[in-house]
Amino acid sequence: MPISCLRSVNEVIPIVGDLADTENTLRDILSYSSRWDVIVTCTEPGKTDKVAEAEHWNALFKLVVGLTETSNQVASASPEFRRPYVLWSSGCKDYGTTRFLGDPDLRPHSETSSLDAPAPIRGRTDAALKALELAQNSRSGGSPGFDVAIVRATPIYGYSASYFGAAFEYASYAKNAKSSNESIADGQTLDFAADAETILHSLHVDDCADAYVALATTALLDNVNGKGNANVAEGVFNVSGRRYETLREVGMALAAEYGFLGGARFGLSLDEISGPINDLTGQLVFGWSQWVASDKIRAVTGWTDKRPLFSENLRVYRLAYEAAKVQGNDNVDSISRRMAGDWSERK
Repeated sequence: MPISCLRSVNEVIPIVGDLADTENTLRDILSYSSRWDVIVTCTEPGKTDKVAEAEHWNALFKLVVGLTETSNQVASASPEFRRPYVLWSSGCKDYGTTRFLGDPDLRPHSETSSLDAPAPIRGRTDAALKALELAQNSRSGGSPGFDVAIVRATPIYGYSASYFGAAFEYASYAKNAKSSNESIADGQTLDFAADAETILHSLHVDDCADAYVALATTALLDNVNGKGNANVAEGVFNVSGRRYETLREVGMALAAEYGFLGGARFGLSLDEISGPINDLTGQLVFGWSQWVASDKIRAVTGWTDKRPLFSENLRVYRLAYEAAKVQGNDNVDSISRRMAGDWSERK
């Protein structure tokens, strides 16, 4: 079935535009509908040009404001009038890292935790705060404006795998490197520089999507019931799996899947590892320890994650990633470039 037919069957209408050409993109979107009750942003600029990054966020604000202003004008006369609800995607790395498993000072990041984003993503963090400010100012000023919720999800896995694709590439590279050099003494182990008790909190991409739907549905139902968007507006919602895994769990699962009979070793120096030690996988995928609480969204919307954890169903996730790679999935290529140090493209 052609892709265009598949989209139509699933009631999806793609609108292709360029965020840099905000006026034409806005016009194209409004040509399909002048009223938008829920708007979801899921975009991020490249990280190598601060001017271009600022222009990206300003264009996104302009697009969102343009959509909500027109929507308010159209819907204001309707008895079902509601402020547009914007789900603004950020990420849990806005909070920085937490301690390792077993550390007496280990605490989860909640929506009230202080922000400590690393420099490369600080622009994303600040943009989310500005979105909150715009929504709050419109409400306090009495203008229609829009309501907003900042969504901070953990890393995701499944299908094209996002950054977990780099985990598969790491294990595959290590397997090939060791099988081609049988003299390596530790040739039967998959090796990591990061600590075994590093906390790797994540969730399946479908569960993450369900969380967005749960927030949007709650907002729409609250409006029908006369509550407005009070339960889900002007706040932050963390989205994470029902429990975290550790690098020990993930590393051992990867070792088993890729045939390392000796299991996995952790906390090694870089010169002890025969793998792609010059990329960012060790730091961003295996070395970023973070426990993220998602009690709030579960309590407010009833959302829960259902899919198996990464280490519990790793073979299925690996096969899905490899299929996406064969198909030339753009996300796979983009993540690969980022892991190699090229952060110039926007997503």
